[in-house]
Amino acid sequence: MSDAKSRYGAADIRYVTAFQSEASPARLHFDLALAGVHWEPADRDRMTVLDIGCGRGVTARLLAAANPGWDVIGLDLQPVHIVEAQEGAAAAGIDNIRFLEMDVAELEAADFATGLPEIDIVICWGVWTWVPDAVRDGIVRLLKSRLKPGGIVLMGYNALPGFSDSVVMQRLIDEACRDPRGTPFERGAAAIEIIASMKEAGAYNLPNEHVLKHILDSSRRSPSYMVHEWLTSFWRPAYHADLARALVPARLEYGGSANPSRSMPELQLTPAQRQVIENAPAGIHRETMTDMFLQRRFRADIFVRGRRPAARTALADIPVVLGMAAELLDTSVNTSSGEATLKDEHQAILGRALADGPRTLGELAALPGLGDLTLAEIGLMLVESNAAHPLWRPITRDPVAAARAARSNETLVTSLAGEPGAGGAVLGAVVPALGSAIAGSPSDLAVVVQLQRGVPPDPDAIAAQLIPPDMPPEALANAKVAIERLLGLRLAAWRGMGLV
Repeated sequence: MSDAKSRYGAADIRYVTAFQSEASPARLHFDLALAGVHWEPADRDRMTVLDIGCGRGVTARLLAAANPGWDVIGLDLQPVHIVEAQEGAAAAGIDNIRFLEMDVAELEAADFATGLPEIDIVICWGVWTWVPDAVRDGIVRLLKSRLKPGGIVLMGYNALPGFSDSVVMQRLIDEACRDPRGTPFERGAAAIEIIASMKEAGAYNLPNEHVLKHILDSSRRSPSYMVHEWLTSFWRPAYHADLARALVPARLEYGGSANPSRSMPELQLTPAQRQVIENAPAGIHRETMTDMFLQRRFRADIFVRGRRPAARTALADIPVVLGMAAELLDTSVNTSSGEATLKDEHQAILGRALADGPRTLGELAALPGLGDLTLAEIGLMLVESNAAHPLWRPITRDPVAAARAARSNETLVTSLAGEPGAGGAVLGAVVPALGSAIAGSPSDLAVVVQLQRGVPPDPDAIAAQLIPPDMPPEALANAKVAIERLLGLRLAAWRGMGLV
């Protein structure tokens, strides 16, 4: 094995825990149907999924827990990540997952064919931007060798031109951390404070105040995030066009965005901006032009091996289930000009219809009173706001599947107890009908776990389980208020999708 730091700058630092909800198969299916691209696995209950750069294995574990018939594989360069992921899966009783320590830069196509099966879905989230060309080339060799025809790849990466304002800042952080004295955390913290002092002194070539505040706050709150994000000489945000070109040898074509509301021209661009793009010379890449008008710093792109147009009814046939209380339905999504949402009367119609159970998007679009909304608008606003979730399979009350999901949820929240920075983590509660999990904070997941243990849905009862008796009285009072708010917003939906 070569020196790991020659492949990844933070190879000796454990990364933060994180669940990527974009990796949900139901979401991927919806995103591609919305983009007019066909993706329909032959057997939704028998698939193989590979997570490249799986970290501590949270996303892979949740996908495996939700889909007992899948074969889920996590790859990572760091042995500490692999052993922790293996232990977490074993503690949760997840037996259809394996984690492999692997440096893809060292392996050829024949090696991948020997060690890995053919794959339906590849997740490559937070890797491409942070690794040298040798690793990027290894990823492409792996995809060319192992991804099935018709298979898909989810790529999450720092994108240009959105991240161009941070190129100089990252260079300064990297240079400041070359002094070998101190731990990576200490050197990184010192570098971050240098950037903060430069901003205060009026340095012009730094991100704007809002973006820089987010960077500084995140780095101070989570040193592990800071080291992995910034302390590497390999850090290179990428143009979408360059990534798409790099994936051509693996016969991959761009299918669509896993965050469609952030890229849809009708939602994000003014008529004048759309006209400029339409009138531009053919040689200018359209995604690059679109990104010029957007504050899109991170892209989540779906690539397909064998891109085909979707059937006319593909989007209409997708069933969705409520993600929040019907009477509180909120379809708000962020756009470049502010918040967009459906009209109150439209939200009321959709909420009443979904309160009775899952409905297909086609059925919703046919409801009286929604005639001025398109099928795509209804689906986009419901799903991107998390007001509703697309289903991967029918909702059942299978006690075996429910027990498997509950054990996964409990193991995940227990393993994070007391971990520094855990409060800012995004976790997931397994929902078999979604083929994945619903994203939530550790405190949200803790409430779900109590309900799955049989604690009644009463704020007093749940708070008594979660707040230690030696905590100040105001901690218990605050917890009760937060739990009451959460139950009012989510409990009916959790019941409707079979979570509790």
